[in-house]
Amino acid sequence: MPPAAGVAELAELVAGLLGDAAIEAANRQAVQQILSAEPVLIDVIPALEAIPALGDGKTILHAGPPIAWRRMCGPLQGAICGAIVFEGWAADLAAAAELAAAGGVTFKPNHHFDAVGPMTGITTRSMPVLVVENRKFGNRAYCTINEGLGKVMRFGGNDA
Repeated sequence: MPPAAGVAELAELVAGLLGDAAIEAANRQAVQQILSAEPVLIDVIPALEAIPALGDGKTILHAGPPIAWRRMCGPLQGAICGAIVFEGWAADLAAAAELAAAGGVTFKPNHHFDAVGPMTGITTRSMPVLVVENRKFGNRAYCTINEGLGKVMRFGGNDA
């Protein structure tokens, strides 16, 4: 696919960003902060303790940008259904899908809450999260625990 989907005006705007001194300086600063970070695992706690926004009704965090249920890929929908059953918001996967499709669950990106997650990135209030503190800058980030290999929620698999 051509740059900017072939839209000439957008391609010109994107090309104008190349070589921009301010952007290059900001990128150098960002890379330097990443390289000088001092991450330390300090705790494992329920996600609700780390991310109070998970207490606002039925909220599920996910990887990627904001997205509506109807636009989610199959693995993301499967992971969400498993998380809904895990939290006890629905008795089975079919009921979980109905709840999600009806707007009964709020979906928000992990990165809006200093969190990340592997693949689908599903995070709910009861899931344990690793708490990592950057000793250099004092900020904290949160990540669910890797489930290992096989039929795992991060790929949309579950046994609910």
